[in-house]
Order: sequence, then structure tokens, then C-alpha cells
Amino acid sequence: MRTSFRARLLLLLLALLAATLLATTLAALRAANGSAESLLRSELATVERVFLQLLLREREQLRERGAVLAQDYGFKEAIASGDRGTMASALANHADRVDANLAVLLGPEGTVTMSTHELAPVLAALRATVVGAEGARSARLVLDDRVFDTVLLPVEAPDLIGWVGVGRLVDNNLLLELRGLTGADIVLFANGSSTLATLPPALAPDGAGAQALAASLRASRWLTRAVPLATDAGGTAEALLTVSLDAALADFKRLRLQLVAIGALALLLAGLIALFAARSVTRPIRQLARFAERISEGDYTTRTEIATGTEFDLLAQTLNSMQDTVAEREARIVHQAQHDLLTQLPNRNYISAMFEGGDRQRAPGGRFGMALMELGNLADLTDLYGSDFSDHCLREAADRLRRSLRRGDLAGRVGDNQLLLFLDDLDPAGLEPALGKLLATFADPLEVAGVPVVLEPRFGCVFYPQHGASFDELLRRAQIALSRARRGAERFTVYQVGQDEAHLRQIRVANRLREAVEAGAFELLYQPKFSLREARITGFEALVRWHDDELGQVFPDEFIPIAEQTGMITGISEAVLAKSLADLAMLRERGGELAVSVNLSGIDILQPRFIDHVIDRVRESGLPSHAVTLEITETAMVEDLDVARGHLLRLDAAGLALSIDDFGTGFSSLGQLRALPARELKIDRSLVQPLGDRSEDRQIVASTIDMAHHLGLSVVAEGVENMEIVNHLQAMGCDVLQGYFLARPMPAAALAAWLDEPPAQVAALEHLAGG
Repeated sequence: MRTSFRARLLLLLLALLAATLLATTLAALRAANGSAESLLRSELATVERVFLQLLLREREQLRERGAVLAQDYGFKEAIASGDRGTMASALANHADRVDANLAVLLGPEGTVTMSTHELAPVLAALRATVVGAEGARSARLVLDDRVFDTVLLPVEAPDLIGWVGVGRLVDNNLLLELRGLTGADIVLFANGSSTLATLPPALAPDGAGAQALAASLRASRWLTRAVPLATDAGGTAEALLTVSLDAALADFKRLRLQLVAIGALALLLAGLIALFAARSVTRPIRQLARFAERISEGDYTTRTEIATGTEFDLLAQTLNSMQDTVAEREARIVHQAQHDLLTQLPNRNYISAMFEGGDRQRAPGGRFGMALMELGNLADLTDLYGSDFSDHCLREAADRLRRSLRRGDLAGRVGDNQLLLFLDDLDPAGLEPALGKLLATFADPLEVAGVPVVLEPRFGCVFYPQHGASFDELLRRAQIALSRARRGAERFTVYQVGQDEAHLRQIRVANRLREAVEAGAFELLYQPKFSLREARITGFEALVRWHDDELGQVFPDEFIPIAEQTGMITGISEAVLAKSLADLAMLRERGGELAVSVNLSGIDILQPRFIDHVIDRVRESGLPSHAVTLEITETAMVEDLDVARGHLLRLDAAGLALSIDDFGTGFSSLGQLRALPARELKIDRSLVQPLGDRSEDRQIVASTIDMAHHLGLSVVAEGVENMEIVNHLQAMGCDVLQGYFLARPMPAAALAAWLDEPPAQVAALEHLAGG
């Protein structure tokens, strides 16, 4: 049967229409797929920037927290004295507090003093990083196929004495935070092997390399982006960012169905309609393709408008919507990286970057004020009503500040309950009016959950450039001013140039000292004493030491005055006496007639109850009373000499020996010295140590020894550090020597071993005294 020309023409037209529709539909789908893929690749680039910003944030936080340890006085003292136990304890404790996974102490030349990890693979890089460097340094290390971000900070006292480094492992928590912000998954590789991943279990890397995993993900229709991480030593590190293309294309399912419907309907149209439809299809496709290219290049400002009256209008609207979504998501990510989520104020990173970036110069002459604000009653509100309540109060405080700012001012959040204000073009004379306006905004109470609350702001203020040249320096001094306002119950205070930050440490020491007394957190060290008359070791002095988990090593010359001021000294003295008596009993059981010297405070001497306690404890110990010497300073009785003398006479009557400590540093008269029932006089190290250099000091010491002997007192010289001083003291007739020449202070167990096998200098002294 022959087909008519009309049928053939119709078939031809239908075939042409079908082919045309198929081509245009496929082109539209390819354009949509290409646009979605371009958007996802652009989003991966944004994810990469956010990931690197997160790593930078983690490193900055690590640097700020590590600076606390680098500036710790006790830690510096431990490094300077070579006290490895203190250094190791401080290093470990601080690493725990800042959630550091790696801690290291380097010498000034980059040699490893101590570390929590084996650093041989990266030692050369660490040394190169710190040698000749000034200020904090950062390094990314690969150790045991794990990536560590490390910050190295100089320890100066005031010259460089070492470098302390703290490192944090790039762990799964950081990867999960990134996925929560961006929706992208991430796999971390170290030395070519995957170490961490947020992928679904079905796509887990199972130890595959980055290239192999990327190929596997692409086969599963996942887009990937490799982010090499620069490392300083130990190997290579790389992050693989990935998102699912199928998930992104799910929004186009309805569009594809509509395109199929268009094709089915178009097959019923005539040839001319098919030709017209072909022309109307190709034009918007080209327009959509150009639009997709602009999106892939990161241009989110241009919109596409197609007025064809077909479903391609819907495709254009969908692509416009996708463009707006990507632009909004990127803006949101950037905003969240720079702002506090609770108050929506700029965060510390943003403010610091703004300051260091030069915005501080925007005011005339580059001057401004900076006020650190805290709500004095916020902690009480949290305890009373809970965290949600206090969060609401903090948001209200931020809103009130924001409404009160002048043109050019800026407010931000830098701590849990602290807000920071930049007051543009402000000098000290204008501070009170400016803060008065801010304080007035807090006068009206706010109501939270039906509870009226009056917020109580206080401010610590500094000025640029008078009070500092860097953001960190200004913020630290604003904290000092805020602490003064807190202690003085003032609404605001201004930092005074030259304020001694040691006062802040005294407050911390006093707060921690009470807990230490209650917990008995003190250690006793003993320093031997050698009698030139008896040619043997006759006893030792008990020296109290305190290592605090927060403060590190705190030495007696720092905490003893504070203990005296706060009334806690007696508790310390009682604990020292009890421990000294127990250790003396243990050492005397090993053989030898040994005695112990215990230091007492002038406050202790004036308390009758304490005198009774000392006499009772010595009697209960079973030790001979003459084996216990109580050392008091010559200025200890200044407050009430008569009461002190009466109490000392009681101690003397009980058989305890009394020693005048640090003689030569006070202003006691000879009459006062004769009035005290002392049996021993200790010459202060400040007079003993210069004996080899200055003849006038030798005359003073010789006269002091003669005077003491004339009064019937035995003489102890402390601070003996070399044989030259020993020879001078023997020639002067000194009775007992004490100092580093014999031994440094040591625990009781170490002293027992030392007594069993004395060092060579003891034999030298025995020979000298015997000769």
C-alpha cells in the first residue's frame, strides 16, 4: 500500500518536530544540569573559603589561649631555674585547659626540652620556625598521619628563654561544624591516606587515597573539590570537599516532567507550528546557558528574564531562585563567621581584623576610645533564672547599645558576658558624657518572662593610642580597668598608664590560696645545714612550696605576704609544722641526731592559741624538743614586742630552740636582740653572697659573728654558694653553713638518699672542719 504525499509530509513534519523537540529538551536539561553543577562548584569554592577561615579561627584561639601560659610568671620561673617537673606539670595542665592535643617546650635555639609527642619528623621545621624569629609563630604539622595546627609563642623573662607550643588536632568536630554551616561533606587526608570523613557510611573512604576517592565519588554523581593544606613538616595534608549532584538536581524533577509534557503536546501540532516552536525554543536555551555561565563565574547580580509564554519562563525563574539562594547562603556563611549568633553583634575576630586592617585610622588623628562592658548582675541572674533568661538579658543589652551608638561607633561581643564598644574620635574629656548617655539607656528595667530586671553595666575604658598600639594590648588593659571597676563597685574606670598587673595576680593568688589551705596543697622541701664545729650535717630547714593547677609554681615570697594579709598564714604554718615533724621522725629513725628548722610568721607569734598548738604538737611527736628550731625574722615582733617576747619565752621554756632569721635586713636594736630568748642567729644571704667580692661586707659579717658569739648565740650563714665563701666564713668563726654549695632544697625522700650518700662537697667540708 502506497503512502500518500500528505501522509508522508505529515510524517516528515512530525519526525522533524519530534527531532527538534528532543534536541531542545535535551539542551534544556543539559543547561539546567550544567547550571546546577556550576552553582554547586561555586558553592564548593565558598565552602573552601569557610573551611580555611575556620582553621584560621581555631589557630587564632589557640594562640590567644597559649599566650596565657607563655606569660605565666611561675612557668617562666620554672624554665629559668630548669625545674622540669614544674615545666611538665604546667605544660600538661595548660594543654588540658585549652583542649590542646599537643604541647611542646623548646629552647631558645629550637631544641626540644619536653613534649607530649615524638617530634623527630618535624624537629627541623620547628627549629627553622623559631630560630631568629620574633613574636608568635604558627606551623601545621603531620604526625602519625594526623594533622595538627600548632602555635609557637616566645617565653621572655625579659629576654627569650624558650618557646612554648600548643597544637590542636584537626578533628571530626571541626569537619562536622563545617558541614553544619555549609551542608558540604569533607574528607581529610594525611600522607595520602584518609583520616577523618563526614561522608555517609556507604561512601566512606576505607583508607582510599584522595584521587581514588574523588573518582569514586564522581562515579556516584558527587562533585568534589580538593583543598591542599600547606604543611610545615611531617608530610602532606589535603581536604576533599564534596556535595551530591543528585540532591541538587532534585528540584528540577517537576521541570523535567513539564518539558516531557510539552514535547507530547507539540507532536499534535502542524508543521508550521513545529517550526515556530523550534525557533521559540532555541532562543531561550541560549539565553539560559549564558545566564548559567555568569552564575558559574560568581556573578549573582544579574537576573535573567524570558517572556516566551512557555515553561522556559519557569526554568528562568527557577534559575533566578537558585542564584538568590546561593548568594544568600554565601552571605549568611560570611555573616556567621564574623558575628555573634546570640546578639548579632560583630565578634572578636571581626573586630580584631577591623582594627589591624587600618580602620582605627578613620577618626581624625587616628584616635578613639574603647570601652569593655559587662553586666555586673548577669551571673546572679543566670544562677537565679537560668541561661535562657540571661541570654535574653544579654540580647537586650546589645540592642540598647546598638540604639545608643553615635555615628561611627561600633559595638561587638568579645566574651561570654562582655561587650566591646569602639567610641569614634573620643578623647578622655569626652568619655563621661558618652558613657553617661549609654548608662542612661540601662536605667529603665526590662521585663523577661514577667520578671522586671534592671541591668547593671560597668565599663573598663582605654584610649588609642595612649594605652596601646594593638587590639590585644588595648583589650587586655580594658580588662584591667574593668577589674578595677568591679572591685571598686564603680560604673566605669579608665586604665591608668603604668598600672601594675601584679595586683591582678595577687587577687588570683588570694582566691586560689584559700582552696590550697583547705586542701593541704603544699609541698615541703628541705635544705641541709652543715656544722663547722661538729664537722657533720646537723639538720635541715623546711621550706614550703606551692604548685597551683591554674597559677603554676607560686613561690613563698609571693604567697606568704598574701597569706599574712588574709589571715591564712596560721593554717599554713600548722600544716608545715605537722609535716616537718613527721619527716624529721622518719629521718632520725635512719640514724643520726638531726634537727629541723621551721619558719614562723610574726602573726603566728602573737597568737596564744598557736603557741599552745606548737608546744602540743612537738610533745605529741615524741621528738626531743631541742631537735625543733623555730625561725622568726627580726622584724616579726615590731607590732607588739612585749606579747611576742612572752610567747617566745614559753616556747624556750618548752625546750624549743629559737633562731633569728634574715639578720641584717631589718632594723632591730642590740637591746631587742638581747631581750629575746634566741639560741641562734642566721645571717641573711644578701650579706653572705658578696663576701668574695667586697671587703666591707666581710667586715660586717665578721662583726655580726663576733657580736652573736658574745651574746652566746650560734651563727648560721645562709646563701653559701662556693668554697671561697666557705673559707671566709670558717676564718670568721661561723658555726653552721647552709646554701646551694651543700645542696638545693629537696623532698624528704630525696634528702634521705642524700644523707645516705652525701656528695663530694660534704666530704670537703668535713675535711676542712676536721683540719
